[in-house]
Amino acid sequence: MKKTATVLAMLLVILILFSPSAKADEVKNFIKLSEPKDNYMTSADKVLISGETVPNSKVSVLINGRKEEKELSVGAAGVFVTQAPISSKENIITVKALFPSGETETVSRKVYQLESGSELPELGSLIQTLKSFLILK
Repeated sequence: MKKTATVLAMLLVILILFSPSAKADEVKNFIKLSEPKDNYMTSADKVLISGETVPNSKVSVLINGRKEEKELSVGAAGVFVTQAPISSKENIITVKALFPSGETETVSRKVYQLESGSELPELGSLIQTLKSFLILK
């Protein structure tokens, strides 16, 4: 009987130590922005913003310092996705996460809006290199 009580007590201690609620306190706050990449170039008037953070956080998006209308609630998976309008040639996208602990963290990216019909600078350089290569051959 005494041996059974000791085994049960040990099992109870193990269950408490490894329970999800005990591990929840160990989760570090983070925010990872998947899209847009830094220095992203587009001719569109909207940009996709996606990433992940601590589950049950709240995420807000600022474009050039102006807060977008809606605050995103992050579910149990910790994933968020939204679109935001951009209007100037250089845009600073700032994503701010408010964690359940009350702490905050921000991540920023630069997004460049190209005029319609303009080509990406890297593409123009690549085309020029290819033309030079083909002429030499």
